[in-house]
Amino acid sequence: MPSAARVSGKSRICLIYTGGTIGMIRDEKNELRPPDDPEDFLRVAPELEEIVSYEFVPLLNKDSTNVIPSDWTKIARAVYDRRDDGYDGFVVVHGTDTMHFSASAVAFALGPGLPVPVVFTGAQTIPEVPHGDARVNLLRACKVASTELAEVAIAFGDFVFRGARAQKKNEAQFDAFESPAFFPLALITEEIILAGEAMTKDEKLASQAPYELRDHFASGVLQVSLIPGLEPSLVMPALEQEACKGLILQSFGAGNVPNARHYSFRQLIRAAVERNKPVIVTSQFPANATLHTAYRPGRDAVRAGAISTGNMTASCAVAKFRWALAMVEREKVEAGARIDRVREIMNRTIIGEMDEEDSTNTSRRGGTS
Repeated sequence: MPSAARVSGKSRICLIYTGGTIGMIRDEKNELRPPDDPEDFLRVAPELEEIVSYEFVPLLNKDSTNVIPSDWTKIARAVYDRRDDGYDGFVVVHGTDTMHFSASAVAFALGPGLPVPVVFTGAQTIPEVPHGDARVNLLRACKVASTELAEVAIAFGDFVFRGARAQKKNEAQFDAFESPAFFPLALITEEIILAGEAMTKDEKLASQAPYELRDHFASGVLQVSLIPGLEPSLVMPALEQEACKGLILQSFGAGNVPNARHYSFRQLIRAAVERNKPVIVTSQFPANATLHTAYRPGRDAVRAGAISTGNMTASCAVAKFRWALAMVEREKVEAGARIDRVREIMNRTIIGEMDEEDSTNTSRRGGTS
């Protein structure tokens, strides 16, 4: 991606607006809502044009609670379609509730060959709060998008996190995100200090990885958060529907799924496998590996045919699962080979979303019995 001539030495940034608290207004009912005109967002930081040269793209105007997988596709395409327009980087303004889902999904869609930074940011407060974080997060994100970073990231507060490794941890504090199983990509100070773990433009250029867009995400994914005493029979009717393409079990601990008496999920997992519907197991705890458990309940789920998700965050696993299912559909994989192909995709580290050790171990342990 060639870099266009800079204006007065300023980086050229594409600013993609999708909504969120960072641009919201308070109406006459004292309710927070998106502005009628997305262009009003630019009032957040009028000095932005002194820092970077930017193009504003009002793509969406949503509370991120209402963001859906087709919106992930829109964001990824908005970036990819401008790949030859000479931008040094992209900033995606997004609500915090589902930012970590969107950042993960866009990272898979744009792939490992992405040659520039795509930086998600948002805010915990609306712009009218003088001491809030709307203005500062936007300015900082644009500075991060001007660096040598070359991957999808979340810039929030003082840190930059890999998009596929981040999750929201707090609803009110200004340090709203964390990366529990991977170091931050950068520290935001007077300068942006990139860590050694960050993927950079030089590395991408040297690797010559193809920059391809794979922006499809499957529908029909059901997630069930396990609780004590949950009867699998309550889930079975949904699994039996043709519209259900795959199941996510958000487990206890490091991948532990109940396996005792009529609360056991082993039969449900087997029933899903018989219907060629993949089941993945994520953790309710921050980025715990769902494959290193020595406990029988966790191992029984894998033996029954469930697919472990390594130490991916739960949000990343959701995005990758939808992405993998869509890939299998587009490849027209035969029904009998569908689960194995999904397992192969889920087990492979693609954009740094999980530790290599976890992906290797998952490959060894995956299978049915």
